Amino acid sequence: MKITLTEEQKQKLEEQHKTERDSRICDRIKAVLLANEGWTQRQIAQALRIHETTVWGHVKDYVIQEKLKPSSGGSSSKLNEQQTIEIISHLEQNTYSSTKEIIQYVQDTYGVSYTQQGMHDWLIKHKFSYKKPKGVPAKFNKLRQEAFIREYEELKANLGPGEVVLFIDSVHPTQATKITSGWIRKGVEKMIATVASRSRINLTGAIDLNTMSIITREYETTNGSATVDFLKAIEAAHPASAKIHIIADGGGAHTSNEVGLFLSEANAVNRLFLDETYGIKLPGNSVKLPKKMKVQLKSIVEKEAQLFKDHSILDVDKLTARELLDTLKAPQPHPKLVMHILPPYSPNLNPIERAWKVMNEHVRNNKVFDSFTEFKAKIRTFFSSTWNIILPDLTDRINDNFQKLKPVVSV
Repeated sequence: MKITLTEEQKQKLEEQHKTERDSRICDRIKAVLLANEGWTQRQIAQALRIHETTVWGHVKDYVIQEKLKPSSGGSSSKLNEQQTIEIISHLEQNTYSSTKEIIQYVQDTYGVSYTQQGMHDWLIKHKFSYKKPKGVPAKFNKLRQEAFIREYEELKANLGPGEVVLFIDSVHPTQATKITSGWIRKGVEKMIATVASRSRINLTGAIDLNTMSIITREYETTNGSATVDFLKAIEAAHPASAKIHIIADGGGAHTSNEVGLFLSEANAVNRLFLDETYGIKLPGNSVKLPKKMKVQLKSIVEKEAQLFKDHSILDVDKLTARELLDTLKAPQPHPKLVMHILPPYSPNLNPIERAWKVMNEHVRNNKVFDSFTEFKAKIRTFFSSTWNIILPDLTDRINDNFQKLKPVVSV
């Protein structure tokens, strides 16, 4: 980064350096003089023990405007109080990934110029820091989440003897190396070997927050059949429980017809009844019934009114599939298992998500596996052994102190 100074400039800088008491200005003078002598940006940074971009900023400030005084705000001019308030509000609503973008916004909006160092100092002064924002599901419904929390608290308060509550979910960890932050010696650029394998385990688990016990099973694929098998495993693991409340998300694996039939849910059972008895395959729940199907159903209603809750007010012409199913008499539910479905887009309401995070920390983060067999073995060991060892430390992390999300306004 060679620059050329006149003899007059050099002499002036040398004299100022001798009398200057501000070490920051002295560093700027040294950077300019050394650049004039042909030192590289890296050499100057090493000599002054500052970052290379800082060296570049010092030299650029001097070359463009002979600036040596450190910035406490703007470079060529400062923002007034109202402009400062407006920019702070703007930055609170918009996340920029670099100071260059903010500098450009300030220049375009207010005609005020900043150097990168000057903008960095301005941001620090006004209590901004460079960090990653937290993701929030864009489509979550705040009211439905609040309603679920109330229902959950009521469920807990009214649990009978021998009743338990389990949260279930599936996760699909891959063998690929998961690079994350960690403690590394300052100045050292640590390298970690990586594996890009897409081989994965389909893991379904259930956690009891009261005992912190966890059940896991591996499946070829996560679907209704796998969920039914897992529900049977849960039932077998709780032989003394009078009732088992299952809380799960509304994914297809948990709401499939197969799961509904296993739990004797009215919707699924009545669909099967109409199909097997009359050959009527109902469309999706919210779909209006086809004309031909309406004729068939009218005939069924007239012949077998006892199947329906209130035959007198049943108007087949206006019903959707779900409304028709709701008019059929409900079957006997499963004697032990009760499914409770979470609101859509609500991972924050399922504590087992935190268990998956703990698993990643112990098994996957910054780890390399030579084979898929080794990877699977580590996952299995975590749940069969490590989990019980770290159990005392988990209650503060895995619990039902649900995070209450706030809607994010897109701008």
